[in-house]
Amino acid sequence: MSKIFDILKRYTPSLKEWHSVADWGYVVVAFVIISISATLNAAQYQQLDNYPFVFISEQETEADPVITDSIFNAAARGIIFNVNRTELRPGEPFIKIYNEEIVPMLLSKDLVLKGLIVRGAASPEGPWENNRRLGIGRTARLVEFIKAPLDNEYFADGDIATSSITEDYEYLVALMRAAGDEQADTVAAMVKECGGDERCCKERLKAHNGGKTWRRLLKEYFPSLRQARVVMWFSHKRTLPAINSGITTTEFTPVCAVPTIPQPEFGIKWTRRHLIALRTNLLHDFFYMPDFGWAPSINAQLEYYPLDGHYTYNLGFTWSNHRHWNEQKFFQIRDLRLEVRRYFKGGGEFIGPYLDVYAHGSIYGIGLSQHRSWQGEGGGGGIGAGYTMALNKQKSLRLEFSVEFGAFYTRYDPYVYGNPITGDITGDNNKDYYYDFIGNASQFKKRNHQFFWLGPTNAGIHLTYDIIYRKRKPAGTINLQGGIK
Repeated sequence: MSKIFDILKRYTPSLKEWHSVADWGYVVVAFVIISISATLNAAQYQQLDNYPFVFISEQETEADPVITDSIFNAAARGIIFNVNRTELRPGEPFIKIYNEEIVPMLLSKDLVLKGLIVRGAASPEGPWENNRRLGIGRTARLVEFIKAPLDNEYFADGDIATSSITEDYEYLVALMRAAGDEQADTVAAMVKECGGDERCCKERLKAHNGGKTWRRLLKEYFPSLRQARVVMWFSHKRTLPAINSGITTTEFTPVCAVPTIPQPEFGIKWTRRHLIALRTNLLHDFFYMPDFGWAPSINAQLEYYPLDGHYTYNLGFTWSNHRHWNEQKFFQIRDLRLEVRRYFKGGGEFIGPYLDVYAHGSIYGIGLSQHRSWQGEGGGGGIGAGYTMALNKQKSLRLEFSVEFGAFYTRYDPYVYGNPITGDITGDNNKDYYYDFIGNASQFKKRNHQFFWLGPTNAGIHLTYDIIYRKRKPAGTINLQGGIK
């Protein structure tokens, strides 16, 4: 009883602030509601210490515990999903805990599952309609997983309560407050002003502080929102002795009290993520040119991977320096390239299909015979598509396929071997190449020729290897005892 008075004292105005009978009526109603709620929950359901999402009644009962949003956010645990996916991840800690610890304990104590609250959601960065699909799908996957090891004797379909939250901004605020985030109240005010309109919340957050707040939340909190969470309660089929001392009685707080909210994960470990990778194009490494022969080049591209998102940034260089002066053949290229990729699968993995845009500039000298040689400069850009697949378990070694289309413009001069007027050859390679120009030397203009190409510009079979890694742990994970990490 003293605890109820403490709650009323904390969440109701002081005596000096009461001005009407209605205010005193509010106290009476609040007192009754809190008393009933605390009595029902304390008398019938106990919460497992190490598994706060599990409530057990020591007797056969038809009553359900009162699970408010605040209680759900504090107690619920579940499964985090990959970006834009609804399939369960095999390595999720919740899967092992449920299958190897929760289910055997429940079966051994002859319990029946009385009810579930399952809530699936998506992180806010994607399109709203797609996030709605993800929330529904993730809810369904977690329900299927929970039901799988229990037959009809232990499970009743009518006791499932599910809700799919497209973008869970209320839970985002709860996570921020649990972490002591200084912007928690600011975000909470935005959510309140939007009145539950998720699209409004997204626009307000994106616009706030020039987008800096949104980008920080994307890295620190959004990964924990891509999940489905559950609270479940069980009762005995028949009256049994009290459950062991590992279960403690839980007294629930009223809706207006927000408990401390631990993050919804069981000991997620650091994962190794790409930071900078080195890439080479095997088609350039083993390049063959008709009328010239083998002309392999040194080509390397460095790709930078952000911690999350879909975009990567690339800088590449190609160098080729083949000179067969006795045959009047040479193949010399210097090319600098910039590229931005957008992987369809983001979230720090960057595997699978992608699109790219690129720009590059080149200088070159190419000679195929005495009368077919060119020297010039050019540049261009375009778009491309490709596919990346992992070659090892760590995904640090990858194989990629790509094709690109675009434009290339160059200004150049043709060369010939030997004096184009007299045909004289001195034998000195540096002196025996001449501009292919006949006329008054005073009228000669360098780079007098030009060429424009529009169409396929490049193809690749690439090997990519991560040379620099970063360590990453999703924001706000906890251990089994609930301590925030």
